[in-house]
Amino acid sequence: MSKNRDIHHMPTLAALMTPFPYHVDAEAPVEEAESLMEQHAVHHLPVTRDGELESIISRGDIERANSPGHRLEEQQLFVRDLAARRPYIADIHDPLDKILLAMADTGIGSVLVMREGELAGIVTVTDALRYCSQFLAEITQSPDDTVA
Repeated sequence: MSKNRDIHHMPTLAALMTPFPYHVDAEAPVEEAESLMEQHAVHHLPVTRDGELESIISRGDIERANSPGHRLEEQQLFVRDLAARRPYIADIHDPLDKILLAMADTGIGSVLVMREGELAGIVTVTDALRYCSQFLAEITQSPDDTVA
């Protein structure tokens, strides 16, 4: 018989997502997206059009567009100009291992999390790394490491 060991259940996206009740409209100037990111201390924003989820914009997208020599450098930029890609969308109850593997395999930096058809949050690579770090610290902590 094997030794008694802890059984861990696969967490879902709900375990590490950042709740995300705010977003930016595709027709908004890029400065509005920058302001929202600054105000909420985030690096990604869901992009909507007519209230429907359409894309995502990141701080990196904005920084690249503002870099010298960018083709849009001299124009007024709108969120739609920088948020052309389709977002990776998952359900809040999706198993974490499958989503993290998809992120690694595709190189995506964020996943928009839906609950019953509504935007519920976001999971970024940074969120995943923090969660994994905490998980590893917990499972490797010896009983002697706890303080009475």
